[in-house]
Amino acid sequence: MTDRGDGAGDRDRAVTVQIGAVILFGFLIVALSMYQATVVPDQNREVEFLHNQEVQTDVVELSDSVAAAGRVGSAAPQTVKLGTRYPSRAFFVNPPPATGRLSTNRSAADVSLSNVSVLRPDGAVDDEANDYWNDTEPVEFDTAFLVYEPRYNNYREAPTTRYESGVVFNRFPSGSTLNVTDQRLVDGDRITLVVVKGDLSASGVDATSVDPSAVSVVTRRERIAGGATITVPSTRGANVWRGPELLNVSGNPYVDDVVDAGDGRVSIQFDETRNTSLGVAVVDVGDGADTVAAPDPAYLSVERAPSVASNGTTREVVVEVRDRYGNPVDDATVSASATNDGTFATGTLATGEDGLATFEYTPGDTGTEELRFGTPDLTGFDADEPLDANVSVEVNAGAAGAGDGGATDPNPPDSVVLVDSFRKNQTTAVLQLENRGTETVNSSAVRINFFSDGGGQTPTYADLISASESPRLDIAGPSENATIEFEPGQPVNVCYVFDESLRGDEFFVSTYAFDAEFSEQYFVGLTDSEDVQCGGSAGDGGDGGDGGGTPPSVQNGIEYDGNLGSGGSGSAVVFDVTNTNSQTVRINRIEVESRIGDAQRIWDTDGPGQFGYEVYIPGGQNTGFAEAGNPQNFDPGDAAFTADGSTISLSSNAVLAGSGGADSATVTVGDFGRVFGNGNNFDPYDFGTLDRVGSGADWDVSVTLRFQSLGDVTFYFREA
Repeated sequence: MTDRGDGAGDRDRAVTVQIGAVILFGFLIVALSMYQATVVPDQNREVEFLHNQEVQTDVVELSDSVAAAGRVGSAAPQTVKLGTRYPSRAFFVNPPPATGRLSTNRSAADVSLSNVSVLRPDGAVDDEANDYWNDTEPVEFDTAFLVYEPRYNNYREAPTTRYESGVVFNRFPSGSTLNVTDQRLVDGDRITLVVVKGDLSASGVDATSVDPSAVSVVTRRERIAGGATITVPSTRGANVWRGPELLNVSGNPYVDDVVDAGDGRVSIQFDETRNTSLGVAVVDVGDGADTVAAPDPAYLSVERAPSVASNGTTREVVVEVRDRYGNPVDDATVSASATNDGTFATGTLATGEDGLATFEYTPGDTGTEELRFGTPDLTGFDADEPLDANVSVEVNAGAAGAGDGGATDPNPPDSVVLVDSFRKNQTTAVLQLENRGTETVNSSAVRINFFSDGGGQTPTYADLISASESPRLDIAGPSENATIEFEPGQPVNVCYVFDESLRGDEFFVSTYAFDAEFSEQYFVGLTDSEDVQCGGSAGDGGDGGDGGGTPPSVQNGIEYDGNLGSGGSGSAVVFDVTNTNSQTVRINRIEVESRIGDAQRIWDTDGPGQFGYEVYIPGGQNTGFAEAGNPQNFDPGDAAFTADGSTISLSSNAVLAGSGGADSATVTVGDFGRVFGNGNNFDPYDFGTLDRVGSGADWDVSVTLRFQSLGDVTFYFREA
């Protein structure tokens, strides 16, 4: 018989297949679970990490915008991407989107300034300003921190990014900190406090826009004597501020020490022998625009007045009103009176945007006359009160009077008088001289008697480019032949090009001999700046025989090494410099200005490298660079730098060692060109041949290197 079987074998085989399928399905479930538990969190952690890098850049750009608003009065709104979403997954589950919070921390302690003594341009103590600043109690301002706090699901070690007292840094959960930017509180002899106002609180996933609004703008700075103490709020201790990552006290000649002041503050003690320049800006970052009111007048001072005046003449007296932060107040009412029959053409004036009110004063009887000024009026006048000020004038019957130009002008009415003085650019000072007589006169010799640097870099000489001989005048040196023609009633802009950068709190004294056998001495203040043409109506004045003077080979210890060119594209400015100082220097910002209409923007369409960044400075201990935006992600109309003299902060600082290392670097800025169409097209400008020229010449492009603990250095170039 044939064994037909009972079907058990087939059934066994079927069960085996089913069991295998179940086991495979189980392996799949385990694999998917492990992927969900390990791979998905790792991928999401990477998404969060990349977002954190982006948001740190957002906070840096926001801090730049806050600083710009305090410096120039306006700034572009900045977007901060608060959170991020994870990529979509078909078979796996994502956690909720990662969120973040940007807010002002109003618990920050106050800024405090003590032992502040304001100086006048001639170095004397400014008693009127010190009625406010040098009171018995410290001057205090409340401020806030800007804080971004991430709320990630996987990147648990993510830092909180904070903007505190002029520096952006990360604070990690471990408590350690790491700078994202350099500190901007103390830059050489310049102290700049940015007071943050307003209430800001934004949280979620999407981006939020912050529009910093200027409340008080640093358009004028106060020069202060050494020995001041400035206390700022900080969640980092004095040991961090004292170290190389912030103030580097051991290598900073302007700072003596930093000490903990308690209540979350540190006190910066400045060197008693070095003067500094103080500016305090106030910026509102609140949710609503203009939520912080403009500050009221806090003190008044006499900016310019004659010390001697002739009976019957009319002289200008300039009074300045400043707010509690030391900045000019617009549209403030100022009243004036004289005590000895002197009169003012208008007894009450309103200040302009520069905080100045200019009165026309006519002396009365001979003798000493007191001029009184008050805001808003003279009720209860007290010269020791900050809102009142006075000055004494010796009135004579027609003797020589003191001028009211840029500083002091001790000239008789029929001589060549100093009408005004100011800075034309970084290294050029301008004396506006006018012949008040009836006959044409010529200068025959000029010298610079004295230069007051106020604690900065002291020039050693100046080229008098407005004289036909263009003589080089050594500071405190002998008189040099210098011929400048002065026609009656025609102002002449006489230009001095110095070998070091000039500051608004400096002044110098210059003596002129004239062929009519008389001489004049001028006290030249440099508080204001104005871009004027050197020379004037006199045909022999002009810009000097060499087209603006020979540019200095060394400025602030930075030597120009030449190798000037326009790069491989023909649209860049490229040159070499060497640090001849004994100390290491750090370039952290750059300013570029172009006078060429088709070269007003800076944009590079190449990849990274010397001509891949808009600013590239290799060659030292660290390569400096700044990039406007990746050409693959941005249009030039949105991202290209503007060559209008605005400050460009370097993403990475250029660091040059001093003597012993004597680092050299190649500075590359470009490409220059114009944006057209809808902003997505860029047309490079072809420079051809470039020459370096002096600051008083007709230049086309200027490049200013700004150093962290050194004066600015500016180079001027012209197309051949």
